[in-house]
Amino acid sequence: MVAVSHGEAAVTTLFLPKNMPMTKSNKIPVTIITGFLGAGKTTLLNRLITENSAKKFAIIENEFGDIPIDQELVVNAKDGIFEMSNGCICCSLNVELGELLQKLMSDEYDFNHLIIETTGIAEPDGIAAAFIGGNRETKFKLDGTICLADAHDIVKNLEERGEAHKQVAFSDLILLNKTDLVSKEKLLEAKNLIKKYNAEAPIHECSFGKVEKDLLDLNAYDGDRLENKLLNPHHHHHHNELVAHSFDFKEPILADKFEHWINMLLFLSGYQIYRIKGILNIEGETHKIIFQSVRSNSKIDVGSPWMEGEIRKSKIIFIGNNVKREPLEKGLKGCLKI
Repeated sequence: MVAVSHGEAAVTTLFLPKNMPMTKSNKIPVTIITGFLGAGKTTLLNRLITENSAKKFAIIENEFGDIPIDQELVVNAKDGIFEMSNGCICCSLNVELGELLQKLMSDEYDFNHLIIETTGIAEPDGIAAAFIGGNRETKFKLDGTICLADAHDIVKNLEERGEAHKQVAFSDLILLNKTDLVSKEKLLEAKNLIKKYNAEAPIHECSFGKVEKDLLDLNAYDGDRLENKLLNPHHHHHHNELVAHSFDFKEPILADKFEHWINMLLFLSGYQIYRIKGILNIEGETHKIIFQSVRSNSKIDVGSPWMEGEIRKSKIIFIGNNVKREPLEKGLKGCLKI
C-alpha cells in the first residue's frame, strides 16, 4: 500500500494483492440529492422516505428548515440529531460533515441508508469526496448522486450559474422535474443542453420527483458496474470550460509510476478535476483494476479477471473544469511500460 498525505488534501491509492478475491460488504449506502434552488429536492426526499418505509434512513440537510418535522414524531433529540418514531434520523449539517458522520457512525444510531440533501447552490463533489478513500469507506459506500433539474429553469441556470454546471456534470442520474409545466419544445431544449454537460447520466422526465426507478440502488461507484459502463462506447463532452477527456492504452501501466503521477495530479488539480473513472491494465496483475477519484480522494477496486485471449487495455476518463488534454496524455504515457 502506498499512502501520500498533503495536509487536508490526503490522497491514498491502494494496489491490491494479486488474485485477491472480490467481496461485497454490508456498508451503508449513501445517496446525495443535488440540484439548483427550487428544483424539487425536498419533495423528492419526502417521497423517498414515504415510499421506502421498510428502510431506516439517516437524513442530513444543509438547510434543516427544509424538512417538515412533525414534533410528535420526535422520540429523542441529542447533539442536533433527531430520532423519529418512523425509524428515521434527521440532522442538520451545522457542523463539519466529518464530525457529523463520526456521530452517526457510533453504535448509538441504527440506520441502513444515508441521504444527504445539498443546498441549491452547493457543489456535490465536495460532499461525495468525503466517502471516497479514508476510514469512512469502512462504514459507508457512495451509491450515487441524483440531480433534480427544473424543466422550466434549467436552461437559464446552466447558462448563468457555475454551480448548476457542476451539479449536472457530476451527477450519476438526472431527474428532469416539473415536465408538466413546460412545452415539448422547451423540454427537448432542456434535455439537449443537459446532455452537453453530462452525456453519461440517464435523464428521467418526471413531475413531483416521481419516477418508476429505484433511486436508492444506483451502484454508480460499484467496481463491477463501472467496469461494464466503461467498456461501452463513451461520448466526450465539452461545454464552455467543462470537459471530459477519455484515453485508451494497450500498453500495460506500471503501478509505481501511476501511483506517483496520479497522487501528484490529484494534489495539484483535485478541485479542478471533479471525477476520474478508469479500468487499468496494471503490469503483472491478473485482474482489471478499477480506479476512481472524487476531487483529491481516490479508491481502487479489483475488477474481473483478464480472460485468456482478451485484449488487455486501459481506459480512463477525466471530468473537470478547464482541464487540458495534452498534459493528461503526456502523464499517462509516462506511466506505460513501453
